[in-house]
Amino acid sequence: MTDDDRGIEHLTTTECWRLLESTSLGRLAVEGDKGAPDLFPVNFTVHSGSVFLRSAPGSKLMDIAAHPGVAFEIDGEDPLSHWSVVIRGSAVRLDSDAEIHESGVEKLRSASPTEKHDFVRITPASVTGRRFRKGAASAPASAAPVTTTGSHEPIRPPERGDQRPGRAETGPIPIPHFPPRPTH
Repeated sequence: MTDDDRGIEHLTTTECWRLLESTSLGRLAVEGDKGAPDLFPVNFTVHSGSVFLRSAPGSKLMDIAAHPGVAFEIDGEDPLSHWSVVIRGSAVRLDSDAEIHESGVEKLRSASPTEKHDFVRITPASVTGRRFRKGAASAPASAAPVTTTGSHEPIRPPERGDQRPGRAETGPIPIPHFPPRPTH
């Protein structure tokens, strides 16, 4: 069964940027404390092929300074489909008043009541997107499941010495969930 048969459309880069320009709320994924991923909802703006956001001092800025490789995602829907756009690239805290002013990020309104006087630019290394037709036929139960990395590519077998969870052909390893401990 092809992606067309499943109702999946791979978006052009131009369409991805059009969708990015149509919204102002996204999710920033960073490598957090001890290598654990962290995810932040952020308001953003787009200018000259980059994504800009505001931030308050804290873990997000420290994580970006230590590990500038990030992922950024937006999603939405229209009457006929759901869609998602993912940017992978590098993030840096801006220190150039000229770049801050030129990008327009200083005028960006944040949904968070926290004052945000730091500015971040995400420079894309890749921009990908997919649109899923609503009501598209699902793959038959007998079809082999397709496991992806979230980057729209199949998971590859681990390379020698690569023992990270989720990198084997069998897909991600389930993570046990423990309920919160009661506080007294």
